[in-house]
Amino acid sequence: MKEHIILFVCTGNTCRSVIAQALFQELKEEFFPGLNYQAESAGIAAIEDTSPAKEAVFCLAKHGIDITTHRAQQVNSQLIKKSSLILTMTREQLNYLKEHFPQAQHKVFLLRLFCQQREHLKNDEIKDPYGEGIFFYEDIYKQLKRDIKKLLFRLAEEQKDG
Repeated sequence: MKEHIILFVCTGNTCRSVIAQALFQELKEEFFPGLNYQAESAGIAAIEDTSPAKEAVFCLAKHGIDITTHRAQQVNSQLIKKSSLILTMTREQLNYLKEHFPQAQHKVFLLRLFCQQREHLKNDEIKDPYGEGIFFYEDIYKQLKRDIKKLLFRLAEEQKDG
């Protein structure tokens, strides 16, 4: 069975998408180890090989997740092609991907709306914590954890039915 790749996309691939990727992998192993998905992350304006933001490292370490080996990568056509699902943090990133990779429009979604299975949501974007304090990162972590749990349950249901 072919393994599916979920690509989490933010701006620099040092905060939000890294946290989402790490949470997806951690929660998948905890709740759905047989789920046929792996997570990757990238940024639309990433500086290749940049380390994660120290606040992201600290925030996740506090929850027992190590992201110190992560290195930022730029979104590229190869990543887009191999991904089954691409989830962005903001509408700006969503629009960027749809404009620059039109062949992938059918698999690019706003993360919060996709995870919540809604068309509208009051706070439908994951705000950029870069340059903010650790409490802001903690809020982003909690928000992403809730959304990714919903995503995992949805994917598990689809895999069971399909």
